[in-house]
Amino acid sequence: MVFNGRPVPLAGQRQLRVLTALALVPGRAVPTSQLIGHLWGDRPPRTAPGQLQTSVWMIRRALASVGAPQEIVQSTASGYQLDAEYCEIDSNAFRSSVVTAKRLLRNNLPEDALERLREALALWRGPALATISSSDLQSRAARLEEERVAALQQRISLEISLGQYEEAIGELTDLIALHPLREELYAHLMLALYLSGRQADALAVFRRARNTLTDELGIDPGPRLTMLERAILRQDAEMLTASPAMSRY
Repeated sequence: MVFNGRPVPLAGQRQLRVLTALALVPGRAVPTSQLIGHLWGDRPPRTAPGQLQTSVWMIRRALASVGAPQEIVQSTASGYQLDAEYCEIDSNAFRSSVVTAKRLLRNNLPEDALERLREALALWRGPALATISSSDLQSRAARLEEERVAALQQRISLEISLGQYEEAIGELTDLIALHPLREELYAHLMLALYLSGRQADALAVFRRARNTLTDELGIDPGPRLTMLERAILRQDAEMLTASPAMSRY
């Protein structure tokens, strides 16, 4: 977390968890009970309210040390909140860019939509909330990661539809290594390989997907992946163009 380009020197996990919980909903009050839950889970000490107040005081002091007004962290009747006027939250900017990309695509502007998705994904500088040890906040991080992967898939789908196969192939290979059970990633990779003239490699990806799903989950590939394999075997250009792997949102 930074203020005017300067990192806020938080003292430890307790302050980091509180400020993160507030930053996820700027301008909205987070109840004291919820903040205590982020800090101690279901078994807070009797001194938890006082320790929370101390943490907020330390956060305000850390903000002041980098030139931020202490009133950024506001006390409310039920808890605390961040003044939204001072907050630029990357996750909010990310979601806004994704929404804009969808609107551009509906207006038949795929190149502009692709650019906005690239801008959205460039905001990510690593896993969300990676330094936070709170299980409650990590569940939010997992949801943010799902949104990131969905945006990645949307961007890759656009790249394939615009003929940008090679970049998509490299990234999909890396993504599958991280998410080996996501059938849609295999579908995108199969399609990109086939459209770049690598039919045998595309079919090899299907076999890899089938083996992985069978070994890990005991299931066969779903109908979409199976239909894509058949279309590649038949070199059915019309069906491949209409493939779900080519879908735009």
